Amino acid sequence: MKYTIVGDDMQSLRIDFDTNEAAYADSGTLISKDDTVIMTPRAVGGLLGMLERKATGATALLTEFKAKGGPGHMQVAGLFPGKIVSIDLAAGETFAAERLAFLAAEESVKFDIHITNLSGGIFGGTGFILQNFTGPGKVFIHVTGDMIVHNLDGTKAVEVDPAHIAGFDGSLQYKIRFVDNIKTAMFGGVGLFLATFTGKGRLITQTISRYKLAMEIYAEGKEQQSKNK
Repeated sequence: MKYTIVGDDMQSLRIDFDTNEAAYADSGTLISKDDTVIMTPRAVGGLLGMLERKATGATALLTEFKAKGGPGHMQVAGLFPGKIVSIDLAAGETFAAERLAFLAAEESVKFDIHITNLSGGIFGGTGFILQNFTGPGKVFIHVTGDMIVHNLDGTKAVEVDPAHIAGFDGSLQYKIRFVDNIKTAMFGGVGLFLATFTGKGRLITQTISRYKLAMEIYAEGKEQQSKNK
């Protein structure tokens, strides 16, 4: 399986298959495919897996793409402007992604759920449940806006607005804490809580919060609608 990340600010992912190679992707992300590539709805993890994905706010079913009539390609993209990141996982390695970040993965990658601590779920902005991927294989995630990669070496912690978390290695520890003081929470514009990451591993953050972007688009639409009345 070969892949190409296409574009700059609104990237898409092209995967080229040899015969009988396969990958799976989030539903509703397809741009194009060859007629040799067959699409099949896939319930990862059976009924429980479907319920778990639904609980993350993602689609219940994934789509499997398999080249059955010869080599072929498929091309997918995220729903927001942004970048696509390839995550290479060795056997047994894990990566947790923000609930709407998943784009596609090799057939060998296992999907399940990563549950954060309770405070993270209620107040963290990324949701109580994250999507978890276990290697071997490649996982492709989509970040909104641009991406910033933090490589933690175990000597310092990194604090992040939870809405800007795109994904992180399973080797990192993740906790939610209240911001420094109530004045900061009320007037600092950063929200009530920060996510603190410790340990050794990679943390990927996105420059735009999906939630904030959606709210801004909604507010702009309402304003334009009012002006047009």
